[in-house]
Amino acid sequence: MALSSDCFRLGDWLVDSSLSRMTNGDKAVHLEPRAMEVLIYLAGRPDELVSKQDLIDHVWQVEVVAHGSLTGIIAQLRSALCDDSKHSKYIETIHTKGYRLIADVVTLPADSDLRESRDSADRGAFVSRQSKPTDLDAGLVEGSKGMAQAEAGLLHTIEVARVRGTTYTELRAATRLAGLWKDQGRVDEARTLLQPIVARFTEGIDTLPLLEAKALLWDMTGGTVE
Repeated sequence: MALSSDCFRLGDWLVDSSLSRMTNGDKAVHLEPRAMEVLIYLAGRPDELVSKQDLIDHVWQVEVVAHGSLTGIIAQLRSALCDDSKHSKYIETIHTKGYRLIADVVTLPADSDLRESRDSADRGAFVSRQSKPTDLDAGLVEGSKGMAQAEAGLLHTIEVARVRGTTYTELRAATRLAGLWKDQGRVDEARTLLQPIVARFTEGIDTLPLLEAKALLWDMTGGTVE
């Protein structure tokens, strides 16, 4: 079967084929186009034996391809997935026959990656607020992890929103990330991120997300918004 969305869950990984990228927590891995095509083809046939020739016919679509090319792609995928060919959790080799994707595959709705990134950011912000004065060292460690998760989630949301042209999603995520950076003292980075996004909104209607972004810029620029 063909996958119905650009985004799907593969075991612990979130795969976004439109960006040729896989993410697992704060780890992001980019795949070359051919490797992503092979992964998508296997993901469309979870737990099925897919022959080497079938993969070559559908991905390369040429008459003659060295099987070593496919073997190299499978090796790249295993490396990206942190998979072990001897104790596979993702791609199983069926000797002389082909490959089988053994990890769970869950197709996600079109904007699930955006929601998941926002949820990750929310979880990170929640963790950072839970630091206990009675356990300061542990709280600082958890807070640091939470902030890193929030930043990674928001950056991912911004990138996906740019690709898909969802401008208000990009604006909201950029405003939240700029606010996070401002609180960390990274004011220049926050301003550089947010200013060009706000500048693209020239329709003259100040929606609530746009007002929030402008207010943050106003605060960071001392009352001057370009």
